[in-house]
Amino acid sequence: MSWDYQKYLHVYAQHSHHQESFIVGNREALLELRKLIDIALSNGKSVGDFFPSDDEGFQLYVGVVESEDTFNSLEMPYTEQFGEINHNNYFINLKDDPKAPYSPVILFPDNEKEEDS
Repeated sequence: MSWDYQKYLHVYAQHSHHQESFIVGNREALLELRKLIDIALSNGKSVGDFFPSDDEGFQLYVGVVESEDTFNSLEMPYTEQFGEINHNNYFINLKDDPKAPYSPVILFPDNEKEEDS
């Protein structure tokens, strides 16, 4: 892979509340990220392909959330799990609890259909 032509991107989530998060990458990746944000602002969502430094590719989903209720129903983006209580401060991805915090994958319901195409 070539540093100058491949989209290398690292997205670091907060370990816990009040800690910093980072998005770092080479120029190619950051330009692609800017393009994905523009597409999401126009269409509601977008998906791009990137590589971390170990060259194991991943997809990055960018989505606009129009509803405060939907945004508040999402699980917190922290990498540290705080406990077993099902609350938005905890990283528990339950699907059978209507009050559970949900993975942001719920914002991209058509993704499986698009991948099959």
